Amino acid sequence: VITRWEAIKRAEKGDKPGGALDGVPRSMPALLRAMRVGEKAGRMGFDWPDATGPRARIVEELAEMDAAVAAGDLDAAADELGDVLFSAVNLARKLGAAPEAALHRTTARFVTRFARVEALAAAAGRTVDTTEPTQLEAWWQQAKADVG
Repeated sequence: VITRWEAIKRAEKGDKPGGALDGVPRSMPALLRAMRVGEKAGRMGFDWPDATGPRARIVEELAEMDAAVAAGDLDAAADELGDVLFSAVNLARKLGAAPEAALHRTTARFVTRFARVEALAAAAGRTVDTTEPTQLEAWWQQAKADVG
């Protein structure tokens, strides 16, 4: 039904310029727009059959980003990071997860854990910005165990 609906909408457009994805507003927040673009492309038959496709694409895009960083091409690295993020949104879509909600939950969890790291630093008479990375990692692992 959805595929047929898209065909009907294309026929109604007739010779009007523009592609199937032109109706997704550029003003949308990036995560939401990526989700809508992926959904619409999927309804047109341009999609991965399951979550393994976008999952593999993430690994591929990370390798391309690493190569761009190693080459010192920061513009290309930023483009590849965008590809990683777009692929992650497609993975979320295939898993039935809302990427915006997932990112909100992860950010909240990070804030909680970071607050615990700050408390551990204070208890040791230190601050995060004056502590060596190995100690910060140990406190981070403790924070994960303490607060989840």
